[in-house]
Amino acid sequence: MKNLQNLQNLPEDAPRDATPSVIDTAVLGVRLNDSLDVLRDAYTTNPPPGVGGGWYHELSRPEPGSTATALGLLAFVELGRPFEHFDECLAYLTSRQIASGDPLKDGGWSTKTSLGMPVVEATAWIGRFLARANCELRQDAPDVGRAYRWLVRNQNPDGGWGSLRNCPSRVWLTCLALRALTQLNPYDPAVERGIEWLTADRTSHRPAWGPTPAAEPTVTHTAFALLTLAEARPGHTDPRLMAAYDWLRDHLDTDQEHIWIETYDVSPNGPVSKPVWRLALWHYGLPIALSALLRDPRGVPGEIISRAFRTLSQGDLGDPRWNGTGRSSLWTLTWRLEALTALSRLPLTQPGDVLHWLPDAMVIQRAHARSRPLPALLPRRSHLAAAARLRRHWTTMLLGGVAVASLAGVATGTWAWRDFWLSVSLPIMLAMIQEAMRRRGRPPH
Repeated sequence: MKNLQNLQNLPEDAPRDATPSVIDTAVLGVRLNDSLDVLRDAYTTNPPPGVGGGWYHELSRPEPGSTATALGLLAFVELGRPFEHFDECLAYLTSRQIASGDPLKDGGWSTKTSLGMPVVEATAWIGRFLARANCELRQDAPDVGRAYRWLVRNQNPDGGWGSLRNCPSRVWLTCLALRALTQLNPYDPAVERGIEWLTADRTSHRPAWGPTPAAEPTVTHTAFALLTLAEARPGHTDPRLMAAYDWLRDHLDTDQEHIWIETYDVSPNGPVSKPVWRLALWHYGLPIALSALLRDPRGVPGEIISRAFRTLSQGDLGDPRWNGTGRSSLWTLTWRLEALTALSRLPLTQPGDVLHWLPDAMVIQRAHARSRPLPALLPRRSHLAAAARLRRHWTTMLLGGVAVASLAGVATGTWAWRDFWLSVSLPIMLAMIQEAMRRRGRPPH
């Protein structure tokens, strides 16, 4: 693809992988553009007759789905890029919004596996897209108000969300609903109740999240919870959240992508009834963790972010749909795009930071280290400096070593003075040649 060729044509000295702490924005731009190209190529106009078009979460399948279509449009919206089939996709989402006299059903969206019942897994994503795309005033858009009311009405009494009201609250689904409501109406009391449910049993000794409050913590759920809370309450510095960020830093393996699928049964008639269907959530933990760590109130951990970016940017640039399982998934593309989009918007400074402007570079001194001298903040490279001195002055060091050894031979009677001068003459000549070349500005070979 043309973007891949652009990357290949970068200057040879471009710092693609110079050090683990380098993020090449040229590579970042190529990834973003190629991902949008994949979405354009995978767009399908084969929905029910005469009703728009969109995407399915398996990008190779021709028929669109509601959630996947909202995710595809959201990618273009977040990057501020036009999409030529935007109106058709919006028409498809409008046709799929459920109309019902039951207030617990009206205004939501179903998935292909929820037997026509509206669920959080679809409604939250579509509601978030509609808010981010400012579709409230469009006559051809889904009814944003009804979608908002569906989310509020289907909140459980405990403050969390299951797939629909009275299904057991789950961390992932609560985060989905909160992210949507934060965009639709961040001041609704439902948002505060959801945050309380998400954080109520977290402590500095048990800071991380799993699929349910009592489950073993995972990188993916912890990252998603932190990302959700950062959006709902920007700049919040609760000590429990700081402990959760520390846990995430300690447990994130930036060399793997943390891809797995969470499955669970859904009982729409209440928790005591038999499950009616099973739903699955595609988790892609590494980009979610990257997005979360970019929101750490104490500052962005640059080295971890750089390593995560390098892992995400590996692989086939021409088709970022493909993951380690060999299957194409819109979920893989969506989470990667969200992380890379957030990275492209990364603010360089935090409150209290000190900027040092140099002729060809800028150094950001973090607020917690503002009292330290700038040289003390630089990485220690004593071994590199010693190696550089050895390369620069090796002939002088050789001359000194030979002279000391020869003088020792003369002192012990092993060598005569004539042998001494013969032994040091060659190093003297090499030292003179090296010094002459250094003065000319050419390093010796």
